[in-house]
Amino acid sequence: MKKRDLVTKTIVAIMILILFLGGCGSRVIPLTLNEQLLSGITRENAAVITEAVVDMFDKPDIMSTRTTQVLFNQVVNIIKEENSWMNIKLLDGSSGWVKNKYVSRDTDSVINGTINTKIIVTAKVIDVYTGTTNNVNYKKIVLGTELYSSGKSKTGYNVLMPDNKRGWIEEGGVIAIPISDNLISKTTSNDFTQTIKKFNGTIFILGGISRWGIDSSGLVYICSRINGVDVPRKLEDMKKAGTAVQQKDIKAGDLLFFSTDSLKKDVYDVAVYLGKNEFVHSSRTKGVITESLDDTYFKDRVCGIRRIF
Repeated sequence: MKKRDLVTKTIVAIMILILFLGGCGSRVIPLTLNEQLLSGITRENAAVITEAVVDMFDKPDIMSTRTTQVLFNQVVNIIKEENSWMNIKLLDGSSGWVKNKYVSRDTDSVINGTINTKIIVTAKVIDVYTGTTNNVNYKKIVLGTELYSSGKSKTGYNVLMPDNKRGWIEEGGVIAIPISDNLISKTTSNDFTQTIKKFNGTIFILGGISRWGIDSSGLVYICSRINGVDVPRKLEDMKKAGTAVQQKDIKAGDLLFFSTDSLKKDVYDVAVYLGKNEFVHSSRTKGVITESLDDTYFKDRVCGIRRIF
């Protein structure tokens, strides 16, 4: 009996040691079960983006349609490579083509075993520093970028970056989440509209999601995401997010959808309602701008209102 107990204790001790050593070396790709199902990302096909903002196209051709953008250190699924292009799939299930020079198969920046905190950029843009004293400006990264930290200093965070690089960021303009949580808490409609306003004056770029250029669905997508609500990137799918709202019940933070004309048979644009009949969207000619529902051009084209906060 004593011998059996000794064997059992030995096996348990070995298992604990294996788990301990494995945990120190790496951790799993930071995905929810839903993201895994949509994207099919595994340790074998995962990669990360190496530039601050990278255009994703519907074909391996820069003259094709830009469908969206991907951000620094973003986890993607590599589907296949074709010459200088890489076909990738994102966590939301959408896919497209990016230049392969902006993709790294080294995913240590998201699975390193020393990681204890997830960092989300909430400022329009912040700087990442490198060097022995963190005084070398390495790269500017934009709102919505997610990094992982292995430790905090008095004024900022030590962060892991693609291609086995290490950096440091100031604690202002980011939120930090313990890796055990890994999810951004849902904020409020007021927080959402305040984030939207950070993009005022940003130029319009079809498929854009950054301060260097953004479209209306990209504006809603990235700003809702860092406020704890995930909505689809595509405009048609976004119109199904949240719950339907009657125009008489509209409030700040609700999404306004517009058609190309008063027949309201399609979805052409999305905006965020601010109150007092004002809304923000990314105009093709004016960029991110505040406009009014008092303008009959917009009033006659409202084809739906959804509440996500």
